[in-house]
Amino acid sequence: MSTQISDKTISVPIADERDVNIEPGQPYPGPYRGSQYSIVDSRNHGTVIEWKYNDLVVHVKPPSGLLDRLQSLGKSRGSGRGSIRITADREVLTKINADAYRYSHQAPVSSGWIPVYLGKLEGDLDFDIENDPSFPDRDLWVWSGFTFNHGERWSVSNDDRLIWTWQDYRFYSAFEHRDLINKYAKYRRIAGRLYINEYGHVYVNVPQEEVPPGEAEMVEQVYDEWRRHANSNGKRAAKRLVERRLKVTGDGDPSKGHLPLYIGHLSEFDDGTVPKPVVTDEGYYVDASREEAGGY
Repeated sequence: MSTQISDKTISVPIADERDVNIEPGQPYPGPYRGSQYSIVDSRNHGTVIEWKYNDLVVHVKPPSGLLDRLQSLGKSRGSGRGSIRITADREVLTKINADAYRYSHQAPVSSGWIPVYLGKLEGDLDFDIENDPSFPDRDLWVWSGFTFNHGERWSVSNDDRLIWTWQDYRFYSAFEHRDLINKYAKYRRIAGRLYINEYGHVYVNVPQEEVPPGEAEMVEQVYDEWRRHANSNGKRAAKRLVERRLKVTGDGDPSKGHLPLYIGHLSEFDDGTVPKPVVTDEGYYVDASREEAGGY
């Protein structure tokens, strides 16, 4: 299947338990979030989608139709270059400056940087790093796809609900996620983060000293087995990403870092329900319009 951007209309949950239908090109009324990519010009490969974290950079060919849609909507003065996000439901989003965006009057805030829905991703972004891998038939594994700037960043609250946060804003998912939260709780004793990427894969940052006693030995065994698997299969890039995650989250000491544990696919939890944060404070739209980036 070729990778492309569809013209699919989507339903977005908003405040007061309502939903609105959004077509490609219209302002997006939900939080601006998802895996972080950019459309850039590469010296050797032309226009590409770029994933980047500090000195780590990889490129892939853009999905068919994406650059044309960005240009037609006035992204970056019509060049189409700049940042995009891809949500856990494969919605492709960007922000367009109101001065160049002909539908700015439809947005909750009609000035600054306006979140816009571009369409749904169909197919795969074939980076060298596998972000839609096949995992061993087991309950737990190590997440070795992108471990930074990737996926929607959610938190599990003390009252066992999923919350999406940005700056001081906290928005609950429109749905219940009991199965997912129960699986999460097996490996973290306290509230914290989980990540869901555009392929529906879920991983959790697990502080190694905070794994529940009944699971600590298994987590250690899984990590050891994964390292042997990575070494024997030449997964050097994946291994570097995991090691970098451990080092960064451990303040330079990998032994104190947070291990990215893959806990399953959304299809395994809550009848496949995809979390959707609902904006309940309109001040969010004002603050989000002040910058092109933001969200995660």
